[in-house]
Amino acid sequence: MLDAVADIGILEVSTPDCVANDFDGEIVALNLSSGVYWSLRDLAAALWRDVTSGHNPVAIADRLAQINSNLAHESNLVVANLVNAGLLRRCSASPVALEASETVARAEAGEIAFSVESYEDMKDLILADPVHDTEEHLGWPVVRNDNGIGA
Repeated sequence: MLDAVADIGILEVSTPDCVANDFDGEIVALNLSSGVYWSLRDLAAALWRDVTSGHNPVAIADRLAQINSNLAHESNLVVANLVNAGLLRRCSASPVALEASETVARAEAGEIAFSVESYEDMKDLILADPVHDTEEHLGWPVVRNDNGIGA
């Protein structure tokens, strides 16, 4: 389990076990292995976009510490939680220059909220989804009625 972000390096989305999409600024990320999905808004969404586009999370936190030490702490917690949740993983890519960081720009403009929520309410459904559990050569699953006849 990741407790600190120091020297974590560059991160990427943990595909194929994680899928994520940006819905009008909110990132919704789903861990298909655990069935837990996450909502990231405000600075957390900006941080996700920065980190998944190659920004070093440690460099972002260092810059945020110059603005507000609490922002750096929150940034590190968000990244650690996303890695621990299996949504992000280390990769070998080279870092992107920090000047283009959305997180830093928004923090410099006065934004301070990292909004992160996780949900398990659809966990059983996501984990039991037969469509994603089939193999392509076997075709679509067949639902049978009480008489054993395909519906």
